[in-house]
Formats: sequence, structure tokens, C-alpha cells
Amino acid sequence: MLGVFGVEARTEAVYRAMLEHPTADLATIAGDVGASVEQVRAELDLLADLMLVEVVAGARPFQAIPPEQAIAVLVAREEERLAERQRQVTEARADMGDLVQSFVRSRTLQGPDGLVEEIDDPRVVTSRLYQLTQAARERVSFMLPGDALPPGAIEPSARLDDELLERGIPLRVIVTDASLEAPHWRGHLARQVTRGVQARSHPAPPHRIVIVDGTVAILPRDDSSGALVVHGPDLVAPTAALFDAIWQAAIPLVPDTVGAADGEFSDARVRQVVALLAQGQKDEAIARRLNVSVRTVRRLVSAALSALHAESRFEAGVLAVKRGWVA
Repeated sequence: MLGVFGVEARTEAVYRAMLEHPTADLATIAGDVGASVEQVRAELDLLADLMLVEVVAGARPFQAIPPEQAIAVLVAREEERLAERQRQVTEARADMGDLVQSFVRSRTLQGPDGLVEEIDDPRVVTSRLYQLTQAARERVSFMLPGDALPPGAIEPSARLDDELLERGIPLRVIVTDASLEAPHWRGHLARQVTRGVQARSHPAPPHRIVIVDGTVAILPRDDSSGALVVHGPDLVAPTAALFDAIWQAAIPLVPDTVGAADGEFSDARVRQVVALLAQGQKDEAIARRLNVSVRTVRRLVSAALSALHAESRFEAGVLAVKRGWVA
């Protein structure tokens, strides 16, 4: 039991023997634990250091303290050790910024005006992304074309998301419709949405993009696996406009509709249909986007019209905008 506090098995055995036989001498305790008298003396010294035995007057120099007091002493010692470790980790995290800065600076080519950075190494791109998101103050937006992230990349992605959310930074993510076919990715997105991430899916997002506070953007390079980092509202504005256009055309992901089965009629599913109706999508296209049958789409459209008290699809779109269901 005391092993969780770093107490060795023989040391605990001596302590237990002293509890069970308070009047036993060293030879008796040694026989109980299968050790020599000298070994028991050494264990008593360790127990004294741990404050699990106390010195008493008389023939026996040590007496075991009651178990509840022993646990309290060990817990207090462990809490003190953990607090010190946490302090060290906090200091290391603060120092990490300087290390990342050295790593990135030596591997980044920056123009004389400081508006564009060129990065060739994808590892450096990751470190630069860490720097930029750590400095975020308003909002971070990601556009992720292509397939789902592999399972091994999920944890780092979730950690980055959580760090931003803990600081109160809104986070938007656009993924491809096709990527949601991967259960691990679909489940990850569903969990992140419950934590506050705003996620939407689109048939074909055009580029991998990260935008930080509307003033910095990370863009892919056509001729390498690196990236360009552009600075300043003027340079970032076209990329932000592209992101916003794709965002408006994408459909929201919510926990009860990510991977929802055919025929589910939750409010969130109905709102997804309304968002697509407002884009002018036909039933067949909506069915493909939501991975349901056309028949189900028509029933969902009927439910949407009823929920909005609308007489036509056009009116449903207008009312949905007024209610804030869609932008």
C-alpha cells in the first residue's frame, strides 16, 4: 500500500510488523520480515526519515506512529513534491518559448520587410504554428482539406485545441465531408465540438490554411511540404475572405449529427438541412452531404418547413437567417 509513496516493500514490512507487534524486539521483527537485525536497523532509519516511527524512551528506540497519521505524513510529503514538480514544469514551459524561437529562427527565411516568412521543413511549420497559436488573442481558424488526420495526430491536435479553448480563444475548423467517413476522426470532432470548437464540413476545401487573429496566416507552398507565413491585415485579408466564403458554404457539425444515422430528426439535423436549403442545394445534393437517403432529406425538409412555419423552401431560408440558424 505504501509503495505508491515510494516506500520499498521491506521498509513497509518492518513498519507493519511494528504495528502488529508493538513490544517485539529487533530480532523478532527481523524474523517476521525475513531480514537480519542489521537490515531491520537500516529500515528503521529509513522509517525515521519518513517520520513513520518516532523515538520513545525505554529499551526500544522506535515506535510506529498510527497508520492514519502515517498516511497523512506521506500524503503531505507527496503533495509537497508534486507542487515542486509543477513549479519546475511551469518554469520549463516558460523556457520552451525561447527554445522554440531559436529553432524556428534558424530555419526560417524572412523577407526584409518582415511580412512573409518562408519555411521548407514541415517540423518547423509545426513549431511556428505553436508559436502563433500561443500568441493568439482573438480567434484561430483552420481549413483542413483532404483525408482525416491519422489516429497518431489526433492527440496533438486535441491538445492544441484545448489550450486555445482554455484561454477563451474561439476556434473554427473546416474539414472535408469525405474525412467524416473515418470513425476516429468523426468521433474526435464530435468530442471537440462538445468542448467548444466550431466545426463545419465542406465537399472540397481548396487549401490548408491557418489564420490567427486575422493578422497572420499560414499557407501551403506549392513546391514543397513547407509553408509561407504572411503578416498584416492587408496580406491576410484575401485568405480570410476565402475562409469565410468556405465557412458560409459549409454545414455545421454538432455532436448529435456527426455520423448520425439515416432518419434521425434532431433539431441540429433539421438546422443542417435548413443551412443547405439556404445555399440553394437540391435534395440529391443534400442527401450526399448528410450521407442519408433522398427520401429522408425530403422528410427533413418537411420537418424544417414545419419548424419554421414556412410555406416554401425560399421562405424557410429567409426565416432561418432571421432566427440566426444560418448566416
